[in-house]
Amino acid sequence: MLARTDAVSLLGWLLFVVATLAFWTQLQPFRSLQDYELVQDVTQSNDLRKYTTLLISVLVIVFLWADGKGQRIFDVVKTPIIFCVLAWSAFTSIISPNPGLAMNRLILAAIIVQIAYAVPFLFKDIRGFVHALGFCVTVVVVASYVGIAVVPDLATHTIRDVTEQTLAGDWRGIFAHKNDLSAMAALFIFLGVLMARIGNPIWGVFIVAASTGLLIMSGGKTSLLVTIPSLFAGLLVVRLRSTFLSATLAYGLVLTLVFFTLGGVLFPQLQPFFNSVLPDPSFTGRTDAWKIAVTAIGHAKVFGYGYMIFWDLGLIYSITTPASYVATFSHAHNGFLDTTLSSGFIGLALVVVWTVILPFRQIRQIGSQVHDGTEYAFVGFLTNVWLFGLMNSSLEAILFNRSNPVWYTMLIALGCLHAWSQAIDGRDGR
Repeated sequence: MLARTDAVSLLGWLLFVVATLAFWTQLQPFRSLQDYELVQDVTQSNDLRKYTTLLISVLVIVFLWADGKGQRIFDVVKTPIIFCVLAWSAFTSIISPNPGLAMNRLILAAIIVQIAYAVPFLFKDIRGFVHALGFCVTVVVVASYVGIAVVPDLATHTIRDVTEQTLAGDWRGIFAHKNDLSAMAALFIFLGVLMARIGNPIWGVFIVAASTGLLIMSGGKTSLLVTIPSLFAGLLVVRLRSTFLSATLAYGLVLTLVFFTLGGVLFPQLQPFFNSVLPDPSFTGRTDAWKIAVTAIGHAKVFGYGYMIFWDLGLIYSITTPASYVATFSHAHNGFLDTTLSSGFIGLALVVVWTVILPFRQIRQIGSQVHDGTEYAFVGFLTNVWLFGLMNSSLEAILFNRSNPVWYTMLIALGCLHAWSQAIDGRDGR
């Protein structure tokens, strides 16, 4: 029996590590940005990624079924809000200008949601899950530093890159862009703090220090801006006795960032105010993308344009000219806007309920029920990831973005919160 238990634990650990590293890197670590054909592959129809995603999904299902956790396979389908998000997104994709591409992307996105909500059940306890996540983080951090030293052309942005030559010198590690590295480095810092709090101080301090170096050298201003607020506010949201104060802190941070980013676009009369208080009121050119996105949303308020196809199919040319540099963008640099572009205001409302409202309720429910130090530290980490994902979505395309590593990590946090709240309510049969 002991040998079987150890074998099951090892298989679960290996499956989690493979899935996490695959989705973090999109199976393209140290991707070359100097190959025009690869960089301009707007349909991103990489068969290796597609079939790997399907294989991981099948393996997770088989593992959970064999381990007596078959009911977990259908957790996503049984969650009303996720079902509504996927159903509405499917409808808007079917009536989109390119239903085949939109549905292909949506199906892969749904599979990734299923995997992320299921992988925590590959482990017997919190420590096993955290240590596996720590292993993945250590691999990425070490590989990124090795890449910087050994293959700098593939681990940093260079003047020879096909696009964004102005980023030359910024580190991107194993990722495709400096913004991916900076955001993931912030999440790694949160994990390092968690590991130090649950009895692994040396490992935790190493992760925090190494990840801080990656965050700084990436030059990712967005992540630098929101890391510290996400860290400390996340811990306070769990600890505060008052739900009102907790909600004011969490939602106040998110809404403040939304106001200072989209405020100048949605309310042009406030632009002089933003120009006077912000060092870079254009947010490095993002406001141009936001203006285009807001205009496009005005033409498709209810149904949007289909899941994540607006920027890739030339639909932007109905809003701006091919000569505009915004036409070369692959997303709106704002998760809320991209969600609305995909499925209209109804889709945005559903995603907000799923990713903004329900997780806060679950965090407060869990925080009132746990008294163990490890559990407190873990729910604090989940809150850190949740808050960071929401705040970063004001400046990056994170929400419901199937290929974003931050989204996958955020999904795991949402899955943990969902399962934990179900356990407290006694709805999971335990």
